[in-house]
Formats: sequence, structure tokens, C-alpha cells
Amino acid sequence: MIVKVNTERVKTVAVTASLAAWLVATAAGQLPENRFDNLLRRGRWQIPVPNWRFFGPNPGVKDNHLLYRDIVDGEPGEWQEVPITRDRPWYALAWNARNRSPKALFDASQDTIGRSVAFGPELHLVTLGSGYRLLSRYIQRHLPHAEGASHSQFMLMQSFLKAPGDREIEPVFVSLQFPLNDHAAPGDATPEAAAFPVAA
Repeated sequence: MIVKVNTERVKTVAVTASLAAWLVATAAGQLPENRFDNLLRRGRWQIPVPNWRFFGPNPGVKDNHLLYRDIVDGEPGEWQEVPITRDRPWYALAWNARNRSPKALFDASQDTIGRSVAFGPELHLVTLGSGYRLLSRYIQRHLPHAEGASHSQFMLMQSFLKAPGDREIEPVFVSLQFPLNDHAAPGDATPEAAAFPVAA
């Protein structure tokens, strides 16, 4: 007696079982203890599961702030803050295309801060980073500048809650001065670029 196999049912069961196994593996891969990470990567066939531990195990507790100032006749102006984050509309949970620009500024700020920590006083090495150049170019070409300004400079600050109701702000990085004309690259900073104090 020949038993006919319902191929469509077999395909459905196989796909359902595969997706269910992948879902379980993905959930296991997000556990804070990382206990399943080595198991999922063991052997010749590794299970390709995404890692969505955006905020763990060490969540971010500081807010980044981007400020810039123009240099007119060799004198620095006042710092102006550039809003990195924006208020989100109600539909942003499903569609938030306007978040690309703020996300780029945030990532560039993080990259610059990370490089400044890694290279310390070697400021020239920080200026070679993509984050530094993106921030410089953005300020150079997309923000308003004082009349007669020849150069600009940016500063990265971080704020955090020190105590309930008490927010502390600290400067993290101050860039070199970079020219505002279109023919010069942001990395072409002047030698005296870091001569002005942060609090000026």
C-alpha cells in the first residue's frame, strides 16, 4: 500500500518549525547572562541570530550635546547648541524617517568621543575619523554663521543626573578650528585652533 505524502503540509511544517526554532534561538541570544552565545556559535553551522542588546548590560546614562561657535577676526563667539534629538511624532514607532539625520549626528558624536578617549592628546588622529569630519562638514555647510566668520569650532558635552533634580554637564571634547570656505576641508585646521578655552 502506497501512502501519499502531502508535500504542501510537509513544507508548511518544515517552515513553521524552522521559524519557531529561529525565534527561540533569537530570544535565547538576548539573555543578559550571554549563556547561550557560545552554544549558538558552536560547530560548523552557526545559527545567524541578531543581537538586539541595545541597552544592556550597561545602558547609556549620559546625553550628548553638540555646540559650535564661529571665529570672527581671530575672536571666538558664543557657543550655540545644535539639537541632536527631536520630538517624535505619534507615528514614529512605525515610521520615523526623520530620525536619520539626528542619528547620524549622534553616531558621529559617539565616534569622535571614542577616538578622543583612545588617542588622548593626539588630536590630529581624532580629526582623521569619519565622525569628526562629518560633524565639521555639517557645521561648515548646514548651519548659520556669523557675518565675517572665517573659521568655526565645535564642542561635545555630556550631561547626566548626579542626583534627583541635579543634572551635571561636563565638556568632553573641543575640536580644532576649521575654515568655513568651501575650498578647504574640515581637517585643514589652523595651528592655533585649540588656543581658546572651553568656557570662553
